Amino acid sequence: MPVSVSATYARVHLGELFRSARREPVFIERDGKPLAVLLSHDHYLRLNALEKPPEWRVLVQQARDQVKQDLAGRLLNLPEDVMTELREDRNEQSDHLY
Repeated sequence: MPVSVSATYARVHLGELFRSARREPVFIERDGKPLAVLLSHDHYLRLNALEKPPEWRVLVQQARDQVKQDLAGRLLNLPEDVMTELREDRNEQSDHLY
């Protein structure tokens, strides 16, 4: 069960709350409203790692590296050639429908 204490109690019993925070978060309230949370360092690091999504530049570079690896030196067709081929395939398929 999470520990919840007043700010005054926290000020007087900070050492005790440090020990409690090693086991579970300690919620500190002022006037019955949430003010702060005291966490162990390990818990903070775990939460911090979960909240930070990779920077978009890193994701783009990872995607580029993966594409290069997948292509492994193969040359790609020009976009115009790909579009022409797709149109030809579409036309062939539509000819078989009628």
